[in-house]
Amino acid sequence: MYKKICLAGAVILLSACNQYRPGIVSQTITQTFSSQDAVIDSNKVARVPYASMSLKVDDGPLAFIVLAWNENNIQKWLTADAKMIATQNGRIIKTIGFADNLLAFESSESDPLAHPLTIKDGQQWTSQTQWQSGSFHAASVTSRFKWAGTEDFTIVSTTRSYRLLEEQVSSTTDGASYTQRYWVDAQTGQIVHSEQTLHPHGPVWSLTLLKPYS
Repeated sequence: MYKKICLAGAVILLSACNQYRPGIVSQTITQTFSSQDAVIDSNKVARVPYASMSLKVDDGPLAFIVLAWNENNIQKWLTADAKMIATQNGRIIKTIGFADNLLAFESSESDPLAHPLTIKDGQQWTSQTQWQSGSFHAASVTSRFKWAGTEDFTIVSTTRSYRLLEEQVSSTTDGASYTQRYWVDAQTGQIVHSEQTLHPHGPVWSLTLLKPYS
């Protein structure tokens, strides 16, 4: 019961603070989502008057998520059941309500993803992450970036070629390593699709930008 009250409170707070009229975002989510894979087509994306993405965690169902709040270059997206994903520069920096949650993601250096087209092969970056997966965990990680050519990717029936950026991450805590991938628009530098692992040994989160925030 406590968890349900907290999640409901999160929706109310986000609706009260968000860029749209209170209650509209939660109503849109209720009308859009189901527990099964969301059917995402150009008509659905066009009908929803908000920025939207698709989300898939490992082999779980595909969800259509809606932007509820955009402030200080941090975007907060809601799922049908009041879970939240916060992103910045295309990177997931916090999650709420999932079985496996990213609690904090910080760095004393600017995230290279803020300007992905300026990233050089071999560029490194360090960050700290905290997460809850049964219990509290924390790790320091080092990222090394490299460009992996171009790749075609389809978003709502439109296929385009994007630059593929790989972020090879290693944990200085236990030596675990994993690779994150970003499909980057070569003209704008916008990340349109990504496969992210939020912490060592965590699941893969796939995000696809359907309608950008404007």
